[in-house]
Amino acid sequence: MRWFSCIAVWMVSVSAVLGEEALALKSAVEAGWTSNATETVDGPSDLFVEHKHELSLSHSMGALSLRGTLLFEQTRFATVSVEDDMSAAAGVEAALELDKGMVLRAGYALTRDWVGEGLPLDGAMIGVANGKVTHETMLELAVMGKDQQVNVIVNGSWRYPEDAVISGLPIELPPVRLDPQVGVVGVGVNWEKAVTGAMAVLGRLKGDFSSVPEADQFDYGRLPGTAGTVAGGVRTKTDNLLVEFLAGATLVWPLIDPGLREVLPYLAMQSELALGDRWTLALRAEKSVDLDDPLDPVASSTSEIELSARYRMTDAIALSAAVSRSDEMGIFDASQTRQVQTASLRLDYAMADQASLSLRALRKWVEESGDSYTIDRFTLAINTQF
Repeated sequence: MRWFSCIAVWMVSVSAVLGEEALALKSAVEAGWTSNATETVDGPSDLFVEHKHELSLSHSMGALSLRGTLLFEQTRFATVSVEDDMSAAAGVEAALELDKGMVLRAGYALTRDWVGEGLPLDGAMIGVANGKVTHETMLELAVMGKDQQVNVIVNGSWRYPEDAVISGLPIELPPVRLDPQVGVVGVGVNWEKAVTGAMAVLGRLKGDFSSVPEADQFDYGRLPGTAGTVAGGVRTKTDNLLVEFLAGATLVWPLIDPGLREVLPYLAMQSELALGDRWTLALRAEKSVDLDDPLDPVASSTSEIELSARYRMTDAIALSAAVSRSDEMGIFDASQTRQVQTASLRLDYAMADQASLSLRALRKWVEESGDSYTIDRFTLAINTQF
């Protein structure tokens, strides 16, 4: 109740400053069928409905720009109700032009999640109703010169899980917290310099630091860690081609034993190619370190690659296809692994400037902890924007 009261006060105060003329609303309602509602081995099929809504207020007052956002999303299943999810968030962003070519940005967001999970077990369904509160902050200073730009970024995320309620067992268990409290703070510098009209060189320096309360370190086996990344690359852009490539290395270690240092490759790459007026091809790849929610007690190595294509059949109809693969492995416990492969096909129809329909088919192959399973999803979505 306190969280909802805070949102109400925030909405009134921001509305008074920004005025009604800066109101925008985006909504998406999606209905469909999934072959595996619990996303587990032998998970049951079910029908579901998802809806997402974003309300934003924005305004500029001289050198100061403000934006406030409210987000709400919910997933409901027809029969496997233990998988129902809900999330609500409020955020505020500000940008201040300090001088010509110098901008300071700041933001804060509060998210409340209610997460349902189901586990089929010997013909019964074990349900876990969980919740968490997440605080996120961001501070960025952008300095732009004639042919180069430097961005200094500080961001933080603090996750506070709540007690979970377990149902479906022969005996009733008291509520218990299943996850540790985790905070991650990142400090980074991004630099780019134009060398020609179509090419720029890039540099990135970043440090991430995770923290875990001492009691949670013992209770949940989760340990704080540190990761430092150095990378360089190029960006080139022409009329029909964009390529951005950053490569380097990440040094990661647990805080309790810096001697257990590991050096891992770092990669951030994206490209997009337009073939005439109809076809667009895109490739994205990333290799990095995750300190926020890793598979092992300290950090995970993550790799992602996605290839997608889009064909604009008419001005209102477009067909998209994508294949992707993601791999995650514990850095200090390599036995912890997870692999997900996805293939999807989507048809979009723009009914008007403010409304569109989407039909989507997706198949996902998952391998984790020695188990493997597949997920099929077929959905119809209505998207609106005002």
